[in-house]
Amino acid sequence: MSARKDNIRITIFPNKSFQKYTDVIIKQIESCEKKTFPKNEAMAVKEEVSKRTNTLLIAYYEQDIQKEQCTQKLKSTSKPNDHQRKRANKPNMTITKEIIVVGYIIYSNISSTQMPVTRILKLCVHHSFRRIGLGEKLLRNVLERMDVPKRSKADLHVDVERTVAINLYKKVGFNIIKRIVDYYEVGRDAWLMEFIN
Repeated sequence: MSARKDNIRITIFPNKSFQKYTDVIIKQIESCEKKTFPKNEAMAVKEEVSKRTNTLLIAYYEQDIQKEQCTQKLKSTSKPNDHQRKRANKPNMTITKEIIVVGYIIYSNISSTQMPVTRILKLCVHHSFRRIGLGEKLLRNVLERMDVPKRSKADLHVDVERTVAINLYKKVGFNIIKRIVDYYEVGRDAWLMEFIN
Protein backbone atom coordinates (compact mmCIF):
# COMPACT_ATOMS: atom_id res chain seq x y z
CA MET A 1 0.00 0.00 0.00
CA SER A 2 1.42 3.31 -0.98
CA ALA A 3 -0.38 6.60 -0.57
CA ARG A 4 0.60 9.96 0.76
CA LYS A 5 -1.16 11.21 3.86
CA ASP A 6 -2.71 14.09 1.90
CA ASN A 7 -4.26 11.67 -0.65
CA ILE A 8 -6.36 9.97 2.02
CA ARG A 9 -10.02 11.01 2.15
CA ILE A 10 -12.85 10.24 4.55
CA THR A 11 -16.43 9.54 3.50
CA ILE A 12 -19.60 7.86 4.72
CA PHE A 13 -19.99 4.36 3.34
CA PRO A 14 -22.01 2.99 1.64
CA ASN A 15 -22.68 5.79 -0.81
CA LYS A 16 -23.75 5.96 -4.46
CA SER A 17 -20.34 6.84 -5.88
CA PHE A 18 -18.83 3.66 -4.37
CA GLN A 19 -21.73 1.35 -5.21
CA LYS A 20 -19.72 -0.82 -7.62
CA TYR A 21 -16.92 -1.17 -5.03
CA THR A 22 -19.16 -2.22 -2.12
CA ASP A 23 -18.11 -5.88 -1.94
CA VAL A 24 -14.41 -5.07 -2.33
CA ILE A 25 -14.58 -2.39 0.37
CA ILE A 26 -16.42 -4.69 2.80
CA LYS A 27 -13.79 -7.42 2.19
CA GLN A 28 -10.96 -4.94 2.88
CA ILE A 29 -12.62 -3.83 6.13
CA GLU A 30 -13.20 -7.44 7.22
CA SER A 31 -9.57 -8.30 6.43
CA CYS A 32 -8.28 -5.35 8.46
CA GLU A 33 -10.68 -6.28 11.27
CA LYS A 34 -9.38 -9.86 11.43
CA LYS A 35 -5.73 -8.75 11.43
CA THR A 36 -6.27 -6.15 14.15
CA PHE A 37 -8.71 -7.56 16.69
CA PRO A 38 -9.07 -10.89 18.53
CA LYS A 39 -11.53 -13.32 16.94
CA ASN A 40 -14.23 -12.69 19.56
CA GLU A 41 -14.14 -8.92 18.83
CA ALA A 42 -14.36 -9.17 15.03
CA MET A 43 -17.55 -7.54 13.77
CA ALA A 44 -19.85 -8.78 11.08
CA VAL A 45 -19.24 -5.56 9.15
CA LYS A 46 -21.99 -5.94 6.55
CA GLU A 47 -24.50 -6.67 9.29
CA GLU A 48 -23.37 -3.76 11.50
CA VAL A 49 -23.46 -1.27 8.61
CA SER A 50 -26.98 -2.33 7.63
CA LYS A 51 -28.36 -1.34 11.05
CA ARG A 52 -30.27 1.95 10.80
CA THR A 53 -28.64 3.43 13.90
CA ASN A 54 -25.07 2.68 12.77
CA THR A 55 -22.84 4.72 10.47
CA LEU A 56 -19.54 3.73 8.87
CA LEU A 57 -16.88 6.21 7.81
CA ILE A 58 -13.98 4.96 5.71
CA ALA A 59 -10.57 6.50 5.19
CA TYR A 60 -9.41 5.59 1.69
CA TYR A 61 -7.33 6.53 -1.31
CA GLU A 62 -7.84 5.88 -4.99
CA GLN A 63 -5.34 4.02 -7.11
CA ASP A 64 -5.27 3.68 -10.88
CA ILE A 65 -4.72 0.14 -12.12
CA GLN A 66 -3.62 -0.60 -15.68
CA LYS A 67 -5.16 -3.67 -17.28
CA GLU A 68 -4.37 -5.26 -20.60
CA GLN A 69 -7.10 -6.15 -23.05
CA CYS A 70 -6.79 -7.47 -26.59
CA THR A 71 -7.79 -4.79 -29.07
CA GLN A 72 -9.39 -7.03 -31.68
CA LYS A 73 -10.79 -10.54 -31.78
CA LEU A 74 -9.98 -12.72 -34.77
CA LYS A 75 -12.92 -14.00 -36.75
CA SER A 76 -12.90 -17.76 -36.87
CA THR A 77 -14.56 -17.87 -40.29
CA SER A 78 -11.60 -16.51 -42.25
CA LYS A 79 -7.92 -17.26 -42.06
CA PRO A 80 -6.16 -14.15 -40.61
CA ASN A 81 -3.10 -12.68 -42.28
CA ASP A 82 0.04 -11.66 -40.34
CA HIS A 83 -1.07 -8.04 -39.93
CA GLN A 84 -4.45 -9.10 -38.45
CA ARG A 85 -2.74 -11.57 -36.13
CA LYS A 86 -0.35 -8.89 -34.78
CA ARG A 87 -3.20 -6.41 -34.24
CA ALA A 88 -5.33 -8.99 -32.46
CA ASN A 89 -2.51 -9.90 -30.10
CA LYS A 90 -1.45 -6.32 -29.37
CA PRO A 91 -2.52 -5.45 -25.82
CA ASN A 92 -4.59 -2.34 -25.20
CA MET A 93 -3.96 -0.71 -21.81
CA THR A 94 -7.04 0.46 -19.94
CA ILE A 95 -6.99 2.27 -16.62
CA THR A 96 -9.47 1.42 -13.90
CA LYS A 97 -9.90 2.98 -10.48
CA GLU A 98 -9.41 0.95 -7.32
CA ILE A 99 -10.46 2.03 -3.81
CA ILE A 100 -8.03 1.13 -1.01
CA VAL A 101 -9.45 1.35 2.53
CA VAL A 102 -6.82 2.30 5.13
CA GLY A 103 -9.05 2.91 8.14
CA TYR A 104 -12.63 3.04 9.34
CA ILE A 105 -14.83 3.97 12.24
CA ILE A 106 -18.30 2.64 13.05
CA TYR A 107 -20.53 4.59 15.39
CA SER A 108 -24.10 4.37 16.58
CA ASN A 109 -26.70 6.95 17.53
CA ILE A 110 -28.42 6.02 20.76
CA SER A 111 -31.54 7.88 21.86
CA SER A 112 -31.67 9.00 25.44
CA THR A 113 -34.19 10.80 27.61
CA GLN A 114 -31.70 13.63 28.19
CA MET A 115 -29.26 13.96 25.30
CA PRO A 116 -28.53 11.55 22.41
CA VAL A 117 -25.35 9.50 22.68
CA THR A 118 -22.91 8.82 19.87
CA ARG A 119 -21.26 5.49 20.70
CA ILE A 120 -17.99 4.66 18.96
CA LEU A 121 -18.30 0.93 18.22
CA LYS A 122 -15.08 0.34 16.33
CA LEU A 123 -12.04 2.31 15.20
CA CYS A 124 -9.40 0.62 13.10
CA VAL A 125 -6.44 1.86 11.05
CA HIS A 126 -4.46 -0.42 8.72
CA HIS A 127 -1.07 -1.18 10.31
CA SER A 128 0.79 0.51 7.42
CA PHE A 129 -1.04 3.80 8.06
CA ARG A 130 -0.70 4.12 11.82
CA ARG A 131 1.08 7.00 13.54
CA ILE A 132 0.12 9.60 10.91
CA GLY A 133 -2.94 10.95 12.74
CA LEU A 134 -5.56 8.98 10.82
CA GLY A 135 -7.30 7.53 13.90
CA GLU A 136 -7.53 11.00 15.41
CA LYS A 137 -8.87 12.39 12.13
CA LEU A 138 -11.60 9.71 11.97
CA LEU A 139 -12.61 10.35 15.60
CA ARG A 140 -12.74 14.12 15.17
CA ASN A 141 -14.76 13.68 11.98
CA VAL A 142 -17.43 11.73 13.89
CA LEU A 143 -17.50 14.24 16.76
CA GLU A 144 -17.95 17.08 14.28
CA ARG A 145 -20.65 15.27 12.28
CA MET A 146 -22.61 14.48 15.42
CA ASP A 147 -22.09 17.97 16.88
CA VAL A 148 -20.53 16.64 20.09
CA PRO A 149 -20.74 18.06 22.76
CA LYS A 150 -23.46 20.61 21.80
CA ARG A 151 -26.17 18.22 20.60
CA SER A 152 -24.87 14.81 21.55
CA LYS A 153 -22.68 13.04 24.08
CA ALA A 154 -20.06 10.52 22.94
CA ASP A 155 -18.71 7.40 24.60
CA LEU A 156 -16.84 4.19 23.85
CA HIS A 157 -15.44 1.05 25.41
CA VAL A 158 -11.77 0.12 25.14
CA ASP A 159 -9.74 -2.81 26.42
CA VAL A 160 -7.81 -1.70 29.53
CA GLU A 161 -4.64 -3.22 28.01
CA ARG A 162 -4.76 -1.14 24.80
CA THR A 163 -2.68 1.79 25.98
CA VAL A 164 -2.08 3.21 22.49
CA ALA A 165 -5.84 3.38 21.85
CA ILE A 166 -6.52 4.79 25.33
CA ASN A 167 -3.94 7.54 24.80
CA LEU A 168 -5.47 8.42 21.42
CA TYR A 169 -8.95 8.69 22.96
CA LYS A 170 -7.58 10.88 25.79
CA LYS A 171 -5.82 13.12 23.26
CA VAL A 172 -9.12 13.69 21.43
CA GLY A 173 -10.98 14.50 24.67
CA PHE A 174 -12.32 11.23 26.10
CA ASN A 175 -11.91 10.54 29.83
CA ILE A 176 -12.09 7.25 31.70
CA ILE A 177 -15.38 6.99 33.59
CA LYS A 178 -15.32 3.46 34.99
CA ARG A 179 -13.93 -0.04 34.58
CA ILE A 180 -16.31 -2.74 33.33
CA VAL A 181 -15.15 -6.16 34.51
CA ASP A 182 -15.20 -9.03 31.98
CA TYR A 183 -16.62 -6.76 29.25
CA TYR A 184 -14.93 -8.59 26.35
CA GLU A 185 -14.67 -12.00 27.99
CA VAL A 186 -13.78 -13.41 31.40
CA GLY A 187 -10.53 -11.75 32.44
CA ARG A 188 -10.68 -8.95 29.82
CA ASP A 189 -11.99 -5.70 31.18
CA ALA A 190 -12.90 -2.47 29.41
CA TRP A 191 -12.81 1.19 30.27
CA LEU A 192 -15.96 3.16 29.60
CA MET A 193 -14.74 6.50 28.26
CA GLU A 194 -16.82 9.62 27.63
CA PHE A 195 -16.02 12.70 25.60
CA ILE A 196 -15.60 15.70 27.87
CA ASN A 197 -14.85 19.01 26.21
